Amino acid sequence: MEFRLNTVCGWLLSASLALSIFSAFSPEIPGYYAGIPIWISAVLLFPRIKSNQKTQVSILIILGVSGILFSSLYSGHLADLRRALDANQKVVTMLIAVGFLKICASAVSLNKNDLPKGRKALLKTLFGAHLFGAVLNMSSVIIMGDKLANQQKVTPLQGLLLLRAFCICAFWSPFFAAMGLTLISSPGSQLTTLVLYGLPTSIAAILISAWEILRKPVAKELTGYPMALDSLWMPCFLAGIVLMIHEIKPGVSVLTLVSLTSITFTLGLLSLKKGLRKGISTIKEHINHGIVSSGNEVVLFASAALLASGFAAMMTALHLHLAPEHYGPLEASITLVILVGLAMTGMHPVTSVVLAGSILAPSVQDPNLLGLTLLMSWSLGISLSPFSGVQLSIQSRYNIRASELLKLNWRYTLMMFLCCFCILWLYSVNTGLVYL
Repeated sequence: MEFRLNTVCGWLLSASLALSIFSAFSPEIPGYYAGIPIWISAVLLFPRIKSNQKTQVSILIILGVSGILFSSLYSGHLADLRRALDANQKVVTMLIAVGFLKICASAVSLNKNDLPKGRKALLKTLFGAHLFGAVLNMSSVIIMGDKLANQQKVTPLQGLLLLRAFCICAFWSPFFAAMGLTLISSPGSQLTTLVLYGLPTSIAAILISAWEILRKPVAKELTGYPMALDSLWMPCFLAGIVLMIHEIKPGVSVLTLVSLTSITFTLGLLSLKKGLRKGISTIKEHINHGIVSSGNEVVLFASAALLASGFAAMMTALHLHLAPEHYGPLEASITLVILVGLAMTGMHPVTSVVLAGSILAPSVQDPNLLGLTLLMSWSLGISLSPFSGVQLSIQSRYNIRASELLKLNWRYTLMMFLCCFCILWLYSVNTGLVYL
């Protein structure tokens, strides 16, 4: 029964991916059609998601439906349900497409040598894990963490290294769900601008992390991942391709570009390594068994879309405007603190980003400023919060206590808050939102 469910959901979500790409180039196919297979999959997968996430998803659905019902009763006509039906389809299908890149991890020459030891090895692990995490997402943490765990117990410092390498990706990576949802929640924000300011933020975060981790006396005795430098071409190549095509074809959605690039690259690399027939067979195997590993995200993004639809409908019916009259660097900094605070309560960044976008986007003068704020809140929130998905995975998989990671994280968080505030002010000065 479980095998059949995996296969059915795998092909449903693949159909959603195809519909999403076709709708981007064919006006005859409405984008929200791609949301239909997503919602069917979400209903089928709901019983299988984690219990704590099941509670959060249920709350989102109840609030979303309540908002739609209230709006319909208050205004006297049915609210527009297309946003709810859309199910954040571009973000979900981007995640599905990026998931195919996991297949490439085995085809790329990830070093299988013995684990190196010392500060230099940890530094290479931090940098390499960051680049691979920017493309492979959470799977990079598991691949590298399991390799370290095979030799000896993963220490809190090694867990922190993997956590930071992954979380920092949210500042800039176009292959991250953070970027996809930000571009939707802050309409008008531009990928190139977000990456331009996100990269220096991520560099600062990596330097701070390296300083924190390598100065620990125990660092010289710890092992790192045997990163092969010749394997780092893949994440750099993919990110470069997306940015280049986006500059040439700015009218095409970034999320569609990421999806197309991921699928094309996977098929091309597998065909070169295994031949076309075996490559297609490998992709079919991933559809049948691998896609459902993103089930938690599928259900969460669908329910977040329903919440956003209900919230927007209610605000429209009541003619409410909760955003401040002016949204500058000060307001952005306050928003950042609030969103990270919400992450500490257990709220998933998908929910907080959707809510912040629904409230602030209609009144924000510069959507890039809001976009930068949302990316920063995502990165700092999942890094600090003991309830984030990546932290829960590291805690449970490698038996590292949440209190240990929290203790190691507070200094980094304060320094990164300061860094993010400076970046937000610098952007505002450069764009004329504020004057020195």
